[in-house]
Parts: sequence; structure tokens; C-alpha cells
Amino acid sequence: MNIDLKRKNIINIDETWLGMTDFRRMQWQFPGLPNSVAKKQMSPRVSMIAALDTSGRIHVSLLQSNNNSQTMEIFFTHLINMLDEKDRYWRKNTIFMCDGASYHTSEVMRNFYKTNNVPLLFTGPHSYAASPIELFFAAFKKGDVNPNKVATGKQ
Repeated sequence: MNIDLKRKNIINIDETWLGMTDFRRMQWQFPGLPNSVAKKQMSPRVSMIAALDTSGRIHVSLLQSNNNSQTMEIFFTHLINMLDEKDRYWRKNTIFMCDGASYHTSEVMRNFYKTNNVPLLFTGPHSYAASPIELFFAAFKKGDVNPNKVATGKQ
């Protein structure tokens, strides 16, 4: 298949979780006070699904559960509905780009893509450099959502 990418809007879609848990067991204290943390401080896990297009528009969904094919289907449904409202011919110049995670490639999702005529491109495994959404995740996690500035693992 010959695709002219010069005229395509690529929407990179991926998911991450927000590290709302601080598992550090030591902290700085004034002299004479103990510096250990008595208990692990845990907050609910929050997952993020995001779509970033070549024009820099971002579409984000936050949920308090792990991602799976069902959560991805809901996200894609809302994104497709929004794109349909703006331009019913968006499929002619747009490609969705996802990694090969099981919740992107499951039979449920493949049927969803086919039923909804979704133009789709899968990246190779661990293709972080080919996925601009990873840069958004890194910047987001370094910002206000991370008040203790805990390392996120991405630069």
C-alpha cells in the first residue's frame, strides 16, 4: 500500500499510568528526628489515555482503572465521534498510530477498527522514539502532577 504521509494527519494514541504513589522509605528530617517513613503512602492508581495529532492537538481521558480493550474502545469511540462532528471526511487524511499493546491489537479492537473504518498504523515493539505521545507523557509527569519531582523514567 502506498501512503502519501505528507498530507496525512497522524494521531498517535497511547496510554500511561500516573505514579500517584510514593514508595520512598526515607525522608530528610531535622537533626534528632527519625528519618524513616512508617507506612507506604498510597493513592488510587490513575491511568491516562491520550491522543496527540501532528498539529499538536491533544485529547486526554483519565480513568481509575487499568487499561484494556474495553477502555480503549470507549476512548476511540469518543475520539471518532468528535472527529466526525468536525469533518465527516477525516478518514481520507488521518491515520491513527498505536503501539502493538494487546489492548490495541486484540480481536475486539481489530473488529472495532474494521467496523468503524479506522485508518490505522501499528509501530514496532518498544518504538518510543517513533511515538511523539511519549514526549507528552514525559513532560506531563514532570509538571504539577509530580509535586515531589520523583523521577519518571523518561527524559
